[in-house]
Amino acid sequence: MSAAIACAEPVAPPATVSQLPATPAGVTISVYGDSLADGVWSGLYERLKSQPQTRLMRHSQLGAGLTRPDYANWQTETARQIDEAGEGGYAVIMFGANDMQGVRDENRKGYLFKSPGWTNVYTQRIDWLLQTLKEHHVTTVWVGLPVMRKPETNDDAKFMTGLYETEAGKYGAVFLPLYQDYLDADGNFMARIDDSRQKSQQLRSDDGIHFTGYGYQLVAGKVLTRLQLAGAPAAKPAVKAASAAPPAPAPVAPASAPAPAPVPANAPAVPAAVTPAAVTTTPSDAPVAKPVPADLPASQPINQQPGAATGAAAGSSIGSRGRALMATPARQL
Repeated sequence: MSAAIACAEPVAPPATVSQLPATPAGVTISVYGDSLADGVWSGLYERLKSQPQTRLMRHSQLGAGLTRPDYANWQTETARQIDEAGEGGYAVIMFGANDMQGVRDENRKGYLFKSPGWTNVYTQRIDWLLQTLKEHHVTTVWVGLPVMRKPETNDDAKFMTGLYETEAGKYGAVFLPLYQDYLDADGNFMARIDDSRQKSQQLRSDDGIHFTGYGYQLVAGKVLTRLQLAGAPAAKPAVKAASAAPPAPAPVAPASAPAPAPVPANAPAVPAAVTPAAVTTTPSDAPVAKPVPADLPASQPINQQPGAATGAAAGSSIGSRGRALMATPARQL
């Protein structure tokens, strides 16, 4: 990739950029996933912390994953969170840091990473999340994995990103690829990047997997742009069958009559016509807008300073081929 693609977007976008579409009750953006998603949440927080009508819900969890042994508990909690968020709104999803390992299905049968059985179980779990959000009329953006520093981990990330993209397309979700972004002039992993003032900034964390706080703000800008292009969330129609009762025709008076016949006092009222809400669309070839400059306070107490989440303990939770089938990650990302 050329160095131009790797050029940094400014962290503070122009004040002239339009804001996210809002509903009368306010917009809800819910973030689901692992430590990568938590970093995206932190980037969204920095960009949206002054937008009062918007709620930014932090449902990302360090150590979460769709292959984790505690997946069933995560699924139950996530279903509750989606129900509580209600109809409409937006969801941002990012997984993968803890999922490059074996998985057990609901019958406790185990499958090696990337085997056909593993792929079947994993895609079913992706589909459950996408279907649940779709049933709640949530506009969803699934963020793909970026390029990784280690070649083997990078190959695994590409494999999983292909699954995310395929399944997102089946459920009408927006897929945001990162794999071709933030590369050096030779198309390889890039640790640093020049900002809009041509000042070098740390882009990726030392583990070669996560981003820095600065990097997550850049990713958040891409997420917000995709949300803008996706348009307002598809809510359930307020009026189900407006055309079922068309307006009754007005009585026509004979030409010789001095006036129309009077309407009886107990005559049924004529229903008013229902005008569908206007929908603004963006042509596919329209220029992509810059990231939204809105910022909002978190809708729940913030227990940590927004920033990059990189994991703490020694040893990577990113698996390699030949790893024991259900080994618990030494580090939860």
